[in-house]
Amino acid sequence: MAIVTILSPTAAAYAEERVEVPKLAKKSQQVELTEEEAVTEEAVTEEEAVTEEEAVTEEEGIQEAEVRAVPLIPIVLIIVRAGVMYIKYKNKVEEAYEKVKESYVKKEVEERYSNKIGEKDRDRWDDVKSDTTLKVFKLNGYPDGIHLEFGDPDDYGMTHILARHHPEYWTGDYNGYDRDPLSMFDPDTSMRDIEKIIQSVIDYRENSQWMKERLDEGNYKPKGYVGYHDGKLYKLVVSGGSITTLYPKGWNEVED
Repeated sequence: MAIVTILSPTAAAYAEERVEVPKLAKKSQQVELTEEEAVTEEAVTEEEAVTEEEAVTEEEGIQEAEVRAVPLIPIVLIIVRAGVMYIKYKNKVEEAYEKVKESYVKKEVEERYSNKIGEKDRDRWDDVKSDTTLKVFKLNGYPDGIHLEFGDPDDYGMTHILARHHPEYWTGDYNGYDRDPLSMFDPDTSMRDIEKIIQSVIDYRENSQWMKERLDEGNYKPKGYVGYHDGKLYKLVVSGGSITTLYPKGWNEVED
């Protein structure tokens, strides 16, 4: 015998409501799980992003450190190599230009100009006075001319020209500075050649006029004059009608 249950509208509605509640609960749980998963995923994503950012920052720091460090290596090498090259070059220069004593230079000049040096030109120690005139060069319009004096290897005159700028008479002195030898004459340049060079520079273009004008004005400040002799360029420095120095114009020049 079959039992047929007839539900009233109210009971049917109640039963339907009881069925819907679990469904809603399940949906709610699904929504909550989905949100929780999203939060978790977002947290993981943020953590990964932070980790990636830290990794990038660390990598950039390493790269920046490498960039700063790399240029230092060639710079240090350049400095070291330059120092080695300078030492080698300086040694070669000193080998090429053997140093001599100032007394040797003075003796050589004294012998060359022995006919120009008298008793009045010597001091009580029988040494030649530095202001002894060895030769007077013609200067148009200036009767006193330009004087080449015996001088001193450290200061001026023929002894200075030889001691600073001639390989055969080089004393190895750099005017108090640790530097390479000053511009040098050819080794076979004689004192007579130096006299010719001086006159050539004096006569070159407007040099004579400029010298005369300065001397007329009483200007005794050392002044350089450039001129040619036998196709080579030289610089003559004159102060108050007296020759300070002469040398080939080129590398490592002295200042006026």
